[in-house]
Amino acid sequence: MTKLEHLAYWCETAEDDWLSAKDLFGTKRYLQCLFLAHLTIEKISKAHWVVSNQGDYPPRIHNILSIWANTQLAPDISQENTAAELNRFQLEGRYPDYQRAVARLATEEYTRNLLHEVELLRSWLLSKLP
Repeated sequence: MTKLEHLAYWCETAEDDWLSAKDLFGTKRYLQCLFLAHLTIEKISKAHWVVSNQGDYPPRIHNILSIWANTQLAPDISQENTAAELNRFQLEGRYPDYQRAVARLATEEYTRNLLHEVELLRSWLLSKLP
């Protein structure tokens, strides 16, 4: 695959995850919604990693802030805070002993507000891609 094909892969799969996240919100499955919202931002961030680095395969990590550290992105504090909040749902939502704690956090209001911030972050990240 070419660098552009790698970039397209990350963006296309991120779009699928974003649509699924919104569908899950509509069915009140908030924890799963936030897991996919995180995955959306993670994948777009990995597209940025591909653009910013010589290799085409980003590291197999899930922490958005760690991925950004190896890109040309310059997020503001609000964007960093949104990414940090999303990071709570990337790992903790996968394991039963953490899942209960984050599931209590993922109320309808909390999820709606975070999804709004994710939409802003998503738009910003996409606008910075070639």
